[in-house]
Amino acid sequence: MPLTPNPTVVFVSVPGHHGNIQENVHVKLIDRPIDLENEPVNGGVLLKTIALSSDPYMRYRFREKDEPMFCPPILLDDPVDNFGVGKVVRSEDPNFKPGDLVWGYFSFAEYSVYPPKHPHGLTVPLRKIDPIPGLPLSVYLGPLGLIGSTGYGAWKAFLDDKAKESKTLFVTSGAGGVGTFVIEYAKVVAPHLKIIASAGSDEKVEGLRKRGVVAFNYKTQDANEVLKKEGPIDIYWDNVGGPQLDAALLNFNNFGVIVACGCISSAADTSSVKNFEQIFKRSITVHGFIAFSGAVAPPMATFAQEVGPLVATGKISGQYEHRFSGLKEAVRALNAVHTGENNGKAVIIVDESGL
Repeated sequence: MPLTPNPTVVFVSVPGHHGNIQENVHVKLIDRPIDLENEPVNGGVLLKTIALSSDPYMRYRFREKDEPMFCPPILLDDPVDNFGVGKVVRSEDPNFKPGDLVWGYFSFAEYSVYPPKHPHGLTVPLRKIDPIPGLPLSVYLGPLGLIGSTGYGAWKAFLDDKAKESKTLFVTSGAGGVGTFVIEYAKVVAPHLKIIASAGSDEKVEGLRKRGVVAFNYKTQDANEVLKKEGPIDIYWDNVGGPQLDAALLNFNNFGVIVACGCISSAADTSSVKNFEQIFKRSITVHGFIAFSGAVAPPMATFAQEVGPLVATGKISGQYEHRFSGLKEAVRALNAVHTGENNGKAVIIVDESGL
């Protein structure tokens, strides 16, 4: 049987800690043809990719293989990989059959084998998914995937009780994937909260305001001045770090809580917190976490049971996506979550017909 073209995004050189990932410099789109009938799957499955997720943490994976970090590196000359949804083409695993729709950790390629030949240390079991009528399969990369799991796990672990006694929640990157989920979930479980959110464009700010959020453009408005007017804050969900974290620290009530979810403002650079002393002056509790581990792992037992119906009924929307078309736009999608180009969850649509 003739080989089938298999465009694959491959990691070819380390970008270092400064700047964005560049196409044909740090990653390349290379055709690695595949024999769909005879490619060894070694007891696993052969997958056709439908959609892939671009997430801020991935920038930390483009590094030297021996550099310590909270997530494993991608190895040079290996495909870039992350969470994805797809369809089983061929299976040697009794748990899956051809045609099954699945969620797992996919190579940035049209076709890939699971488990991969050279895993990077990420153990994410492949699981079947059932489409929700009226919603695309990419919803499993957003509120029903890593994005929702991240927001839900940390909320249940750190904020369930705190939110009941609080008045004000501040969320940075409010139009991004996690920010969107946290805002919508807060409106369901803590509707009394006043929600303040920042975003990087007037379009995103307008979208947040339509959802009943006090929103501002952090690029054109001073976060400290906004929080002085709209605060003080009791909970800060931090997706970005940097100057907005410094502004939040100056505008906390005593005994506030920070959920340190990300620091995309310095993912490709270094920065320091100027107002760190406010943490002890105001008795602020800071919770850092990694998805699916530590204190945020136990809530995953109830994630699908609670969040699935909220998405199915529209109380949490599966429609806030920023779609990138095909693997040819993978680099743009990888950078978008750091430059602020994306408005909603960044997803790469590899097979439009499969959605």
